[in-house]
Amino acid sequence: MKQLLFFLVAFCFPAFLFSQISFQMGSRRVVKYETLDNGALRIFYETKSVKDVTKPDKTDTDFMVLDIGEKGISRFYSDNRRRTDSIMNELMKSGGPVNINQNTLSNSGISSMGDSKEIFKNYPSGKITVTDRIANSDYLYEEDKINFQWQIESDSREILSYTCQKAVTDFRGRHYEVWFAPDLPLNDGPWKFAGLPGLIMAAEDLEKNFIFQAIGIENYNNPVEFPKKDYVKTSRNEVEKIQKRFVEDPSGYLSNSMPGARIIIKTIDESGVEKTGSEVKFPYNPMELE
Repeated sequence: MKQLLFFLVAFCFPAFLFSQISFQMGSRRVVKYETLDNGALRIFYETKSVKDVTKPDKTDTDFMVLDIGEKGISRFYSDNRRRTDSIMNELMKSGGPVNINQNTLSNSGISSMGDSKEIFKNYPSGKITVTDRIANSDYLYEEDKINFQWQIESDSREILSYTCQKAVTDFRGRHYEVWFAPDLPLNDGPWKFAGLPGLIMAAEDLEKNFIFQAIGIENYNNPVEFPKKDYVKTSRNEVEKIQKRFVEDPSGYLSNSMPGARIIIKTIDESGVEKTGSEVKFPYNPMELE
């Protein structure tokens, strides 16, 4: 029997309105987890990102989590995506089509579907592992620990009752300003940021396309875990090429990668205009430009 996939993928992009996702799957996948470290601290970040650089006033809000372990292994991921996946898994237990609309998310206090990318620092030791899901495939790449060239400045501000100090750096095509807390002597932070004498509590690029702001900290007694999936192991550049191909032509990408499947993609823009198939295209604004 042919697989039916029905995507209303506008939820990923704030320039469009998200109404509903409906799809049918042959079987429910159960994800197993590998314990990497004993948890020590959990930091919550509110993040804002601009998907379309021609519309800088329109941002997508996500809530990210940084779990830091006792041995220095950390996991950075979207709590919105975790909660959305949990809702979808519950709906999929019946074995029938899954329908999610904006009311489903709003009633659960979820602002967006969330970022599918997860970043693991010091796993393996001295490296960074990044996983991402693009369309129907899971990808993984490793890179060496990043040696950010930080310049620490004298400015200070308070975040969550911690006095934070300013630092700046240039990295892969963007200039960043961050604020770190010396009273929290952890060499970590949101996204791939690390390398300062204190936990990074806030970060943003010069154009304010990407903003991270700590909104909560708590002791964390659960393990830092790694989801075990059938990853396509590749490079950062290749993942970004795949992501770009997908957002610029999602219908064509899915048709080529899933031959035999019936795929319907539909979006409704801010003016109420419905687009389908090859008409559906999305902007591309990655954090790493180089």
